[in-house]
Amino acid sequence: MKKNKFRFQILLCVFLAAVMVSAAMLACDGGSSSSSSSSSSSSGGTACSGIKLRTIPTDPSVRGPWPVGSRTVTVSGLVTEVWYPATPGSEAGKSKDWIDTREYMPDSDPVATDPKFQINSYDGLPLDTAYGPYPVIVYVHGTGSFRTASHALFTHWASRGFVVLCADNPGIMLGDLLEGGCGALLSADQEGDTKKLLSAVRNPTGSLAFLAGRLANGRIGLGGHSAGGAAIAGLGGEQGVRVIIPMASGGVDAGSVVESALIMGGLKDETATPNIVRSGYEDTTIKKRLVLIPNAGHMAFCSVCPIIMESDEELGSLSTVANDGCGPQYMDPALSTEIVNFASTAVYEETLVCSSTAAGQISTIANRYSGVEYDYDANSSSSSSGGCN
Repeated sequence: MKKNKFRFQILLCVFLAAVMVSAAMLACDGGSSSSSSSSSSSSGGTACSGIKLRTIPTDPSVRGPWPVGSRTVTVSGLVTEVWYPATPGSEAGKSKDWIDTREYMPDSDPVATDPKFQINSYDGLPLDTAYGPYPVIVYVHGTGSFRTASHALFTHWASRGFVVLCADNPGIMLGDLLEGGCGALLSADQEGDTKKLLSAVRNPTGSLAFLAGRLANGRIGLGGHSAGGAAIAGLGGEQGVRVIIPMASGGVDAGSVVESALIMGGLKDETATPNIVRSGYEDTTIKKRLVLIPNAGHMAFCSVCPIIMESDEELGSLSTVANDGCGPQYMDPALSTEIVNFASTAVYEETLVCSSTAAGQISTIANRYSGVEYDYDANSSSSSSGGCN
């Protein structure tokens, strides 16, 4: 019975996301952004002044030199996962993290056969304090989801020198919708939750004190899937936010701080359809890029497809929604994750790390990955922080 509840919630996650995405389709007003200073560093190209990094592979789809540490903390009442660059070698002999979806299911009765899957990170490793300060990415999950659902993206970014935070957003999570149905959404405030995390990043104390003095908190990227993408669309005026990347959602509002946007979607997404994503891109008036992934659906930006694909349950008329991005008719999850990592990492590193090679990398994406649609618009009111296309 508990397994059935989990499958149903994945269905609900994807279905309700359509409602949240439509709320993000607002016209954007114009805005200007400033360029970033850079200096030589160990990153292989350039790095923002004052940031010291280990040598990072030029290919943004390749993991970086850091093992990834993790901590589960509470920030302003929000259960939050933090992934960060850890001291190399400190992972030796340790077991990797695991996700147990029973955590999000009310009245669960755990059994050994319930869904459980591994994350490429290690709990409690020491932060690599020999380098940094590290730029930050705050990510917002979608409807019916949870803080670790896109872990393959988070651990990739952290391995390349970012500190990544994602919180469980009350009212819109797995367990909330199981208990309260659609009415639970009325209590959700993902934008407000994100502002709480941003405030904590600017002044890391309490459970985040281990990051004090180690964050480049003037260099923050936002990311979000589906409803999470809608939640971050209007946060371009938040202190320190330089880059915003909505995935399977809409566009980005211009703001007083944000410099760059990447709008991502799947060409087979039946929830945030390609037309919705393209419209969001067209309405975005800052420096922007569009990446549409072939044979990819709504769930291509999460790491839960393997669980859904292994299910042997009959889902009836809801099976189409449940498999929006999961199943043999879609791109292999490993490849779609690689494409998302390639594009998002290049855009984050261009501005947040002042990489001189990142822009050149993402401009090759359509040639590198067959069927990917790519567009770029520098916008006359914006200026690039890194290399030029």
